[in-house]
Amino acid sequence: MAEKQIDLEALVAAVDAQRKSKGLSWRQVAKEAEVSPSTLTRMQQGKLPDVNTFSALVQWLHIPAERFMVQGHPVQRKSPNPMAVASTLLRGKREVSPRAAKALEDLVQAAFKLAKELK
Repeated sequence: MAEKQIDLEALVAAVDAQRKSKGLSWRQVAKEAEVSPSTLTRMQQGKLPDVNTFSALVQWLHIPAERFMVQGHPVQRKSPNPMAVASTLLRGKREVSPRAAKALEDLVQAAFKLAKELK
């Protein structure tokens, strides 16, 4: 059985979406998430983060780590993982309560699941 690995592309896309929704620079993201700016740069270049950085980033995103884990080698996508981006955007909206964001996230996830089944 293949090990689970970090879907780096989805993680970077989620961090970038949250960064944009908050109007932050990459340096500000690093400061808020308490990670090194150079680590974020390396991640954008395709290098996996260490476990502490990964943990800090998923906490900063308020997204469960499991969302960024894939079986075996992550699939190379031309576009970011839509569920991770949608989740990040929902959680970044201040006018949406955490409870409402979770409900909307569950609806989006159910829609993606149904779309996969209908293929």
